[in-house]
Amino acid sequence: MTSALPLFDSTELARVKAECEQLSKKLQRGGVDARTRIGREQKLQLLRAKQMRLEMELGLGRQQ
Repeated sequence: MTSALPLFDSTELARVKAECEQLSKKLQRGGVDARTRIGREQKLQLLRAKQMRLEMELGLGRQQ
């Protein structure tokens, strides 16, 4: 069961990275009202925090 966890986490990490990239592109494009922009920025912050947590769990970015 523990061997399935990293696979799930890496799949989840890929999904989170893709969603972060998509939100970043939307934010760069602009053309939306302030409420929408702020909501996207907050969602991006939460996704980046989740991405960092998953990377730490998977041992990515660890200095050796």
